Amino acid sequence: MYLLTKTTETELSRVQATIAKELSKEKIIQEIYEYIFKVKGKKTRALLCLLASKSSDIKPSNRIALASIIELLHTATLVHDDVVDESELRRGTESVNQVWTNSYSVLMGDFIYSKAFILMVKLGISSILDELAKATNDIARGEIIQLELFENKQSITLDELLKVSYLKTGRLFEASAKTGAMLASKSKEEIKIFGQLGKALGTAFQIQDDILDYEAFKLDIGKPPLKDFREGKITFPLYFALQNANKKNRKFLLDRLGQSKLFIKDQNTVYQLIQDDKTQREINSLLDKYTKETHKHLRKLKHHPCYNEMLNLINFSHLRKI
Repeated sequence: MYLLTKTTETELSRVQATIAKELSKEKIIQEIYEYIFKVKGKKTRALLCLLASKSSDIKPSNRIALASIIELLHTATLVHDDVVDESELRRGTESVNQVWTNSYSVLMGDFIYSKAFILMVKLGISSILDELAKATNDIARGEIIQLELFENKQSITLDELLKVSYLKTGRLFEASAKTGAMLASKSKEEIKIFGQLGKALGTAFQIQDDILDYEAFKLDIGKPPLKDFREGKITFPLYFALQNANKKNRKFLLDRLGQSKLFIKDQNTVYQLIQDDKTQREINSLLDKYTKETHKHLRKLKHHPCYNEMLNLINFSHLRKI
């Protein structure tokens, strides 16, 4: 996991405690809310916000509040994603839509979103509210664009995949870093650098996530193997595999894409096609490109108190297996 100072670890624990307090009196809401947050997750976006907002000039409670808002926004998107994707698992446990229903999931996602916006208003910084509102809108836009893209599997371009990756993942990473810097009253230039760092890190994070979806076929990393493939998603590894496959193998992949039940033999063939040397070189080259871009932006922040922890976060995101 991340190499963090004791102070930052304590701050992440306080984020978890703040989220746990945002309960409702209604028993069913309490039950679902506690179920969602009992698995703590990595809190990468909240951590990014905490690191970007490091400053002795602001109240620690405001930093915790903003990081909690970020984590609530992210969790709401996950709850909604599970409905759209008809997912059965989330973070190694049954998803809300499996334990309850899609209707409960949609409404619970809305409930968590509204909690985040209540906390934003309490924070009372209009520029941060503006940035997070726009980011939330962009995430929804990314989901809709993705749905349309996957209906037309034959002609997806790398630029389209990168756009969806930015909107669905990179955008909240960008907003997390940017609003953290805003809270710390950094200069416009520094806020811009933090935003660029977050955007590049989020894209690299998503590429690694896509890689791990296929790695889960051979490694026990707590994720169901080929989940994206079974859900009909063309992610970065599959995109390159389709580009490099011969006519027969391309047809094999497209014919089975979106099938929830795959024979072990077919799963193995899908995995082997993803492991093609050229495909692996291309996907790792793309990951390296965005990781290097993240480092480039971080080098401009060597004076910042978050530098070492941010460097560890970037390195972990590149090498992680969870």
